[in-house]
Amino acid sequence: MMKFDLSNVEWSRTDIKQGIWVPEYLTEELAYLLGFHIGDGYMKIKRRGTTTDYTINYDGHQINEKQWYHEYLKPFIKELFNKDVSVAESTRGTVRIVFYSKAIVTFLNKCCDLEFSPKYDVDIPGIIKETTENFQVSFLRGLADTDFSLSFTKNGKYPRIEHTTRSQNLHESLLVLLRNFGFQLYHITRETRRNGVPHTIHIIQISGKAALNKWMKKVGFESYNTLTRYLVWKETGHLMSGTDINDRIKILKERGKELPPTLRPEPGSNW
Repeated sequence: MMKFDLSNVEWSRTDIKQGIWVPEYLTEELAYLLGFHIGDGYMKIKRRGTTTDYTINYDGHQINEKQWYHEYLKPFIKELFNKDVSVAESTRGTVRIVFYSKAIVTFLNKCCDLEFSPKYDVDIPGIIKETTENFQVSFLRGLADTDFSLSFTKNGKYPRIEHTTRSQNLHESLLVLLRNFGFQLYHITRETRRNGVPHTIHIIQISGKAALNKWMKKVGFESYNTLTRYLVWKETGHLMSGTDINDRIKILKERGKELPPTLRPEPGSNW
């Protein structure tokens, strides 16, 4: 089991007062967070005059990920770091978790190999590349919950798992990881333009029913948004584009399907 050198972690007085802790060892939960962070995380040290902010934030879709942020991500951060965080809605149609901690930021950067934002050429952290398969699977699940998509073509019947990135390093590392897990895949590099600026994007696709079934057994998803997509497809045999999480939960409830406990709406929620 990998043990971290925590002498590299820097603690603020606020960290000590709040009782913040960081893991001594690499765990599957931490590996998941590292994948989640590479997909949707922002981490920065910001200096404002004599003040320095050690900032981490995560942004999700306001409709499809609000409940998940409240029920899954918020308590996950509490369990991992003993850090209380709140979920807020932004004016940009997202839900957001923002928190500050010198200890957590320096731990993730110095012990876990996470880069500061902006993440121009991000890669799988070295501690994940060098660890055992169970930690790599957890990392991949975290990345998939934020940076992979699950869609259904051919009238909503044919499944496709897809990852798109501008980082060649991440793309190539994922190819190695996925092939080591035995996935058959298709990959391509394309030139595109965004706001008139040329960009190179790298795409990985894992397609077909057998591949999706293998993914769910090997890796799976924690994201409520993606899980409901999978459950509707599994129940009805198809899922057309354009549905949100409320549409999909309604379909499942109308067919009398019992939702997993983590997907059951809270009393008084708009689900």
